[in-house]
Amino acid sequence: MLLSVALSVFAAVIFVVFFTIFDLSFVPPFISMYDGNIFFRVLKLLSLIVLIPCAVFLIFFEYPASERKAISSRINQELPFAVIHMSAISGSGIAPSEIFKIIGLSKEYPYLRREIRKVLNQINLYGYDLVTALVVSSRAAPSDSLAELLSGIAATISSGADLQNFFEKRAETLLVNYRIERERYTKVVETFLDIYISVVIAAPMVFLLLLILMVLSGIEIGFTSLQLSLISVMGIAILNAMFLIFLQLKQPAY
Repeated sequence: MLLSVALSVFAAVIFVVFFTIFDLSFVPPFISMYDGNIFFRVLKLLSLIVLIPCAVFLIFFEYPASERKAISSRINQELPFAVIHMSAISGSGIAPSEIFKIIGLSKEYPYLRREIRKVLNQINLYGYDLVTALVVSSRAAPSDSLAELLSGIAATISSGADLQNFFEKRAETLLVNYRIERERYTKVVETFLDIYISVVIAAPMVFLLLLILMVLSGIEIGFTSLQLSLISVMGIAILNAMFLIFLQLKQPAY
């Protein structure tokens, strides 16, 4: 982050020097010498030396948190099904460390298995026992649900309780949360469906009727019928694309 900020300061200085000397235009020649007052131009451009590094700093400062949030969301979507998988495996009487090895090698949970592999690395490379590895991994887990699961497994193993029963209870809780999230998404879709009907279907029809009445009344609106048609089609297409993008972003992975 600090290196990028330092480089951005250097780039901002070059940017200011370039635009102090030269001027850009949309017609040839595209670059020409600036013939105005250089002093006032420098005063206007000096703020970029502060704004560009600050923007770079904020981007790099917020990026880890946004990445953690995205990974946490993906893990929470995979977790209910992975815990059901763990519950089925633990019913065969297999060692707890083997359960994590199976999940870590599985390709069904691409985000969760990264965190599971961290547990396995602490056991195989650092020499920790399973309980210690689970406790350490829970402290650094990007998802709060995963952190609770790992610490719960560690407590269950330490106390000698039934691990399969723990997985079953945890799976029920995670599935309830999963259903709530799906119902919440359904409510969001229903709300935006009402907005979609009002904005994309009803509003253009009312708008076109008003334009027709204005044309029949002889009121000049400054656009031809072809231009109005193109504007209406482009507006509806843009609104449809925005709704589709929003629903795609909000849609859960499962």
